[in-house]
Amino acid sequence: MGNSLVYAAVNTKIRAMEGDFLTAADYKNMLQKHSVPELARYLKDNTHYAEFLKDVDVEKISRRELEEIFRRRIISDLDRLIYYFKRGYKDFVRSLYLKYEIADIKHLARLIFNGSKPQDFSQSLTFIGKYSRLQPEKLFAAASIRDLITSMEGSEFYPFVKPLLDGRRENLFRFEMVLDMGYFSMINQMREKVSGTDYKILQFWEGTVADLYNIQWIYRGKKFYRLLPEELLNYTLEFGEELSFTKRKALCYAANLEEFYELVQSTGYQFLFKKNQTQDIYMERRINRYIYHLLKALNRKYPMTIIQTICYVWFLEYEIKDIFAICESIRYRITPEEARRFLVRAF
Repeated sequence: MGNSLVYAAVNTKIRAMEGDFLTAADYKNMLQKHSVPELARYLKDNTHYAEFLKDVDVEKISRRELEEIFRRRIISDLDRLIYYFKRGYKDFVRSLYLKYEIADIKHLARLIFNGSKPQDFSQSLTFIGKYSRLQPEKLFAAASIRDLITSMEGSEFYPFVKPLLDGRRENLFRFEMVLDMGYFSMINQMREKVSGTDYKILQFWEGTVADLYNIQWIYRGKKFYRLLPEELLNYTLEFGEELSFTKRKALCYAANLEEFYELVQSTGYQFLFKKNQTQDIYMERRINRYIYHLLKALNRKYPMTIIQTICYVWFLEYEIKDIFAICESIRYRITPEEARRFLVRAF
């Protein structure tokens, strides 16, 4: 089956699934809720999440339980989309969800680091081993970060974490960093399995996302972790749309944040740093909103390509991020007007 026929089928399926996304009215109603159970009740009574909340007592639900329910929706939707793809394209679509395995691995690492027993939490780590070659039983038996790394041998992640076993760099921070780098490296490698227009779109898309995350990482590394320039550069993604190695190096070796800001102003990403606004609170939201609108533009321009599937995957993730942003606004008693500033979708 040619790509045009594949995308005709998958896009029809995606349009039907997009009908389950929350509406602007849903967002406004959720912002008026005063507790997580009240928010969960609204989702159960008025939205597609009813399918996943039907057997749940929403009056007693916790944020962690709600997160687990949303994970089930992600898995359900991914399984429905992967069905339409063959060979290399199937591998690429599956790789998009490795980020959720990585999130579970990082959560598991924090449990181990804090002295908890991973076996007690194995049921809530639903993604580990679902789309990769990880063997969950080995990971759950780990008693240290070193054990966790060795238990990943044979998986897609192992080449990235193996260097940490040299005895000098085995710690939680570096473990999480190399996993994040590994994810984007694997996505970049998977691009080789698609062809034609899909390849070119992915090259632009992945490069832009890499640029944004590199700027965010370098900024945080300088401000919060006080890392040396060479270490900052070592943890940057080695590809990008606008930021060449020379530009990334210049950002890493900027003498101070003022010089860093000036260098960013010469790129297409100056919107990340606005004068007289708190950078740290809103940076991630700015990145997510930029990606959201970029995807919508690509979606309109290239309707019969892989970007349609990427849009669905990321838009579902953003919807869930927004739900939890609203949960946090409820927790900290933030007004609906202020809470809107933390949402990816503007309405």
